[in-house]
Amino acid sequence: MLNDSRHILHVDMDAFFVSVEEVLDPSLKGKAVVVGGDPDGRGVVATASYAARKFGIHSSMPMAQARRLCPQAVFLRGSHRKYAEFSEKIFDLLEKYSPAVEPMSLDEAYMDLTGCQKLQGPVLPTAERIRNEIRSKVGINASIGIASNKLLAKIGSDYAKPNGMFWVAPGMEEEFLAPLLVGRIPGIGKKSSEEFRRLGIKTVGELAMLPKELLEEVYGKRGTRLYWKARGACDSPVRGEEEDHCSVSRETTLEEDSTDPRFLESVLSYLVEKAAGQLRESELYARSVTLKLRYSDFKMVTRTHTLREATSEDYPIFQTACGLFKKLFTRRTRVRLIGVSLSSLTRDRCVQVDLFDKMTRKQRDRLYEGIDKIRHKYGFRSILRATSRRGSPPRGRGDCQHF
Repeated sequence: MLNDSRHILHVDMDAFFVSVEEVLDPSLKGKAVVVGGDPDGRGVVATASYAARKFGIHSSMPMAQARRLCPQAVFLRGSHRKYAEFSEKIFDLLEKYSPAVEPMSLDEAYMDLTGCQKLQGPVLPTAERIRNEIRSKVGINASIGIASNKLLAKIGSDYAKPNGMFWVAPGMEEEFLAPLLVGRIPGIGKKSSEEFRRLGIKTVGELAMLPKELLEEVYGKRGTRLYWKARGACDSPVRGEEEDHCSVSRETTLEEDSTDPRFLESVLSYLVEKAAGQLRESELYARSVTLKLRYSDFKMVTRTHTLREATSEDYPIFQTACGLFKKLFTRRTRVRLIGVSLSSLTRDRCVQVDLFDKMTRKQRDRLYEGIDKIRHKYGFRSILRATSRRGSPPRGRGDCQHF
């Protein structure tokens, strides 16, 4: 499971949203700054400066509570547009060092420098150059974890914060992990940590002593993953954007953040119609549907479902996306961005006959062919599903597309 021939970096910006605000307004440096929703409303903290964290403020905390903890703090409403511009500059910089850059959010990414030594030089000096260049050209501090896999690199960058670097040398994985609290392992949250604590397990080393069979009996497939994580084992590759060229995606940032499920499902319906129309135009069929939500606190979540058969039809794709939405959506936090991605594309489809289907495959194909012809002649909005009408953006305000 371990592969010490790889050189993986996890690059994580320090208090990214606050750091962007400090670049734009240097007078904020050194102050307690909180970025998030409306401090007088029901918003939550997206991030807080290290000065604000000394008062106990942390991300996902209600803004009202943050104000009570530190009333003298500077409270700012976040701007996704500004943060996205800075994020783009950072990722452009990272991609100069390696084609294998996997974004995880606006402010963090994995990089694979394996095989780049002849061009870039040794890994540790290269990581230091990356960190320094982000600071000098973008004005943001970054923490970098360096290891033989993504799991250890992620833990390493967290260990290095703020504004540091941490290298887990090959062969030292288990020794490094053993004394750490189990909560340091990605995927083990507060609730799981408490469960382990009740079992007398506080450190990763103690978790690693549990038999694989016991973990699988208690936690199922998750138990298998915990067994290998406790040993620092991870074979997950760094997936650069160029590896995701076989997908069709549509997303839109809402004019106003929303908690209205009917409206959000309507927006989703519109995006599905756009993406499915692109599939049919390219004579492709999708097997996987991914839903993407970004909340007003800038937290992003995604879920993917694999269809029984590849399709380019709006209805089964929307039904799948809608099911994912109902699992992910929470009324506690407003939605800022919603998107859908269709992947596992193919030019062939495996047709399964449904005895209870009122329309034949040929009838549905003719229906969508007619819809596409009308749209080609009169514009996309000339014919929409009823569920898409409310979510259709006003003319002149398009949604973001990727292919």
